Amino acid sequence: MKDYQYNSDQIEQWGADAVGAVLSQTDTLRRFIKENDKTPLWDGIVIIYKSSNWTKENIIGTASVQVKGKLATKEELIAERISFPVDIVDLVKYQKNFGTIFFVTKINRQDTTQHTIYYETLTPKKIRSYIKGKENQATCTIKLKKLPIDKYEIQSIFYNFYREISLGDIPPISLDELSARKDVVKITAGTTKFSPKDKQPSIIDVLLNNELFWTAELANHPTPIPIDLGTATELSITSKEGIPPIIVDGEKYDNYLSITKNKNSTIYKFGKSTTLEIPKNADRAKIKFTSSDLLSDRIKDLSFIISLIDARKIRLEGKDDINLGEIILDNPFDLDAAKAELNYYKRVDEFWKSLKVFDDFDIGNIDSNSSLDELNLLMESMNGKKSVHIDIDGDHPYYLYKKQVSNFKIILLLETVDQEKCMYKIYNYFDHKGSVKIVRGNIENISSKYSALDSDDFIELSNIDFSDILHSYKEILPLNNRIYDPANYDLLNLLLAYDKHKDHPAIILKTAKDIAGWLLEESGEILSDEIKIINYLQTVKRERELTTEENCKLYDIAEKTDNIMYKLGANLLLENYKVARLQFEELKDEEKELFKSFPIYHFWQ
Repeated sequence: MKDYQYNSDQIEQWGADAVGAVLSQTDTLRRFIKENDKTPLWDGIVIIYKSSNWTKENIIGTASVQVKGKLATKEELIAERISFPVDIVDLVKYQKNFGTIFFVTKINRQDTTQHTIYYETLTPKKIRSYIKGKENQATCTIKLKKLPIDKYEIQSIFYNFYREISLGDIPPISLDELSARKDVVKITAGTTKFSPKDKQPSIIDVLLNNELFWTAELANHPTPIPIDLGTATELSITSKEGIPPIIVDGEKYDNYLSITKNKNSTIYKFGKSTTLEIPKNADRAKIKFTSSDLLSDRIKDLSFIISLIDARKIRLEGKDDINLGEIILDNPFDLDAAKAELNYYKRVDEFWKSLKVFDDFDIGNIDSNSSLDELNLLMESMNGKKSVHIDIDGDHPYYLYKKQVSNFKIILLLETVDQEKCMYKIYNYFDHKGSVKIVRGNIENISSKYSALDSDDFIELSNIDFSDILHSYKEILPLNNRIYDPANYDLLNLLLAYDKHKDHPAIILKTAKDIAGWLLEESGEILSDEIKIINYLQTVKRERELTTEENCKLYDIAEKTDNIMYKLGANLLLENYKVARLQFEELKDEEKELFKSFPIYHFWQ
């Protein structure tokens, strides 16, 4: 057919005929579109029925329609979306009259039998968004999508449009406004999807591939209020629970995957570092890798991406392989360099474990500055492998040295090599097998290496092996049969540490309880019965209520002992606070301050 100059009535008629033909194929839509209609705003209406039974009883409602025809090139007919100018005055009228479904039929100027239909559901909420800030303009550009050819999808478009306009022209509420309100009862998002009974779509596909109508129910408000999500909002659905383990190159990763779907792609998030995006209808995968901060995550994530790039496929346990095809990386990824990096991180992990440090190391906090060099030097010199320079004043053969490395604080034993040059050999202090001499007041005791620590050390130091503390006292017994006294002092420091620590670590309380029980059973006359009972029961009281039998022992101390400090401690544990307060006031000022420094003061009310 030749390219003639067609008049506007012909073009509008072709556009209306095309829309009418499509609507005629549906089961629940009955069109009333006038030919060569000169109505200023609408070209007709469509009656929406519950089913294919077009009786009055089955009518749900009506939707007004406006149809425009436009000549276009053959190439322009393949666009998925188009723009079209509409008079502002028309949009305002649509808004006040429950909106309209706006159609534009693009007609091939070379062959007018070829056309593509586009549509936009101009609900009052959408119109508000379109004309906001443009009220003084003559026209506004709207965005239209290609009309589906499937009759069920067309029925869904009309049904959901009617459902939304049924609320009327209620000003929508923004997400920011909604988050600031305290009277929100419920937020609802919904859509209706018509489909044949033998091809029911998944809920996720329905939500992702259809417009959702979001509303908020507010207390004391009669009708739901539309929510304006803004034009840039895109719905995505993330699944984390119930996903099988991932297998890559024979290695299994449990609880390692979350899957996010949107209408354009599926995004797999592996661990903390790797994002794999597979666009819809594409034969390539885009991978983004960002190093995680914690060492255990970094080792696992780096192992995973190395295997993934090597294998180029993944498998969910019990499912078929997913071949990734061509892999596109956001940043250049050197596989050999990554493998060398992984080996280094494994050595760092083994180093910390050799020091009995089992918490997660925050390597991300140091890998961008010179502290990484300090870590490497520490690893190379530990256990006397090489001498290192450390600025320390003094002329002693040995020093205790506390070192902060990212989120770890460790205590080291330094052995002097060259005092003038400040050269020392480094050892993990707790690997030291000997005893230490502790002086408290005028009394010197051979004691455990843990007796050199204070309550803050029990909180801050990362390389303490709590399971070794009680054993260390038992090892000293042949050298000092009065080890029970410094052990009791350490018990008090452990309880102080437990109370001060914001997380109240169970390992500290367990260690304290083990020591307190050992002192109660084994210390004989080295410690008074009152001290042993009070310290053991104040440890127990931190984890549970005391039994009747245990309270009887405290009553016995409170009634029979002559030591007012013991009486006071027993009454605190018995929760006899009025009596305890009277006894506290009997103490001298220096005794009051001393009592406040004891961990039993934790129970003061």
